[in-house]
Amino acid sequence: MYSLLHGIGLTCAGLAITLTISLVGNTTHAAGFDAGRIIDDSVFTDKNTMSPAYIQAFLNSKVPSCDTWGTQTSEYGGGTRRQWAEARGYMAPYTCLRDYTENGRSAAQIIYDTAQAYSINPQVLIVLLQKEQGLVTDTWPVSVQYRSATGYGCPDTAPCDSQYYGLTNQLSWAAKMFRAIMDASPSWYTPYIVGTNYIRYNPDASCGGSNVAIQNRATQALYNYTPYQPNAAALAAAMGTTVPCGAYGNINFYRYFTSWFGNTSGAPYSWRVESTTLYYDAARTQIVSNTNGIYNIKPGQKVYARVVTTNTGWLTWPKATTRLGTQRGQDRSSAFADSSWQQPNRTGGYTESGDVAPGNQATFNYSLTAPQSPDIYEEWFGVVVEGAGWVSNPTFLHNISVAAALDTKYKSTNDKLSSGATLTPGQNIISSDGHSVLHLSFGGSLEIWTNYTKRWTSNTDNSGANRLVNQTDGNLVLYRDNTPLWASNTFSPGTSGQLTLQSDGNLVMYKNGSAAWASNSVTFDQTDLANSLVLGDQTIFPGQSLFTPDRYYRLTLQTDGNIVLYTPTRAIWASNTYGRKFDRMIIQNDGNIVTYDGNNYATWSTRTNSTGGTIFRIQGDGNSVLYAGNRPLWASNTFLVR
Repeated sequence: MYSLLHGIGLTCAGLAITLTISLVGNTTHAAGFDAGRIIDDSVFTDKNTMSPAYIQAFLNSKVPSCDTWGTQTSEYGGGTRRQWAEARGYMAPYTCLRDYTENGRSAAQIIYDTAQAYSINPQVLIVLLQKEQGLVTDTWPVSVQYRSATGYGCPDTAPCDSQYYGLTNQLSWAAKMFRAIMDASPSWYTPYIVGTNYIRYNPDASCGGSNVAIQNRATQALYNYTPYQPNAAALAAAMGTTVPCGAYGNINFYRYFTSWFGNTSGAPYSWRVESTTLYYDAARTQIVSNTNGIYNIKPGQKVYARVVTTNTGWLTWPKATTRLGTQRGQDRSSAFADSSWQQPNRTGGYTESGDVAPGNQATFNYSLTAPQSPDIYEEWFGVVVEGAGWVSNPTFLHNISVAAALDTKYKSTNDKLSSGATLTPGQNIISSDGHSVLHLSFGGSLEIWTNYTKRWTSNTDNSGANRLVNQTDGNLVLYRDNTPLWASNTFSPGTSGQLTLQSDGNLVMYKNGSAAWASNSVTFDQTDLANSLVLGDQTIFPGQSLFTPDRYYRLTLQTDGNIVLYTPTRAIWASNTYGRKFDRMIIQNDGNIVTYDGNNYATWSTRTNSTGGTIFRIQGDGNSVLYAGNRPLWASNTFLVR
């Protein structure tokens, strides 16, 4: 069982406990310590360094054997560890961190979940548990160590605050504070700034201190947590050795981190993408329609990008030389470059005035003009400091479909329900562009699906509704036999209406040329022409088609039960399920593509269940392929068939 700091005891319930923590080899591991830059922001906030399983394996490695019942001889006298602890009110068992659970979650899972919730490196949280309470390596921790696991709410001059007790609570509040400092939250007080600060060597003011030039927010956060720096003697002392006026919180953080996880320094130039958005207008108020992660625009159309980034490195970005440049391959000429770009491989600089210091944001505004050739384009970009090199870490992607106009011969003519007409289960009304479907399910739900996703419902699922009637009195009524379950409430004697499913996804009842009722399910505009990608758990209905952006290849779900891949002149593949009438085709989350009839019986599938398939694409080369990431799982094998 270990305490907070070397030579500084943890006082709990009148019990003063002072112990030491040592590293393998008793080396100092202080080389490279910089009081102004203890750890880089990019390292401090990298939440993806460890999975729950990796954290668990790490904790297991640090304590091969736990003395859960305190049977070993106490290091502090008084018999066994259990006898020593129970004499002070700490009852067995003494559960190691590797075996500890709280509310059904393991310590490893709690660490991981906290890291994900606040975007803090889980390695930082592990080190915090060690340098505050020695929990990672302790073979017989007592309850108070979990109660105040990270030392949060435990000031040097007062007892610990009970509102912060518990491992989950302690980790959450520590990570919340770290995140607030990283975000420069105005609601979280900190006496420190990125800049020059007077930092003491010890809680005893007579020990003195010195000015420290704090260079980044992660270091600011560590001082907000432990407001002392090591003096020269503490830096030179071996681990486990105390010196006059020494304080060890931040040097021990550095020692443990570098010993266990490596360098605390990130790249001098690194960045994080905060957001990427495309707009129709130069004022950037109207967002370009996005279908399954792909922006959809017309040949020759200009759109306007805004990309917000954060400088996570430790060098400043110079205003004069920082640009967005093309990646994948690096410095390639972009097909979307236009006159607003500095070069075909450089969009230009950021909009903020002056240089961008570490931790600050830069906003890049630029336009892209679509090429005339229809296709799905992957436009990758990164930040480059001219004369210094590319900024490390991520690139980002504009995934853009440039789609040709849909030939009128492929447009749906079944987009209306005339006065007196009826829609029954399994029947559909399809908008003229094929994007939207009005569907009456066999369970009785009236639904509008746009781009394969349900956008509106009558909320009558499992009601047994079996017909939708556009009555001659102008009222749209959903019946179960002769019992009305839902209506548009547009009854008007002697005035009929026409129901239209518009290409914007809105279902409208028109009377005398005016809208009397609408579903208000508008989801995209006329420029959303691409119809080439489907993701998990989305649905396609008979009569709909998927096209390549150039409209050369077309996969059609025919109303006769067959699925057929066409070129403009012929069929090149079919499911050979003619006569097996189906209600819908679903790309399921289990990786299987399945057609179901009205009784939920499968009539055809790709037989790819439990494979992780997520993307079904009608490719420009003529092949229809189901992918798990970049791995093909099923294909029509029509590659380059014309």
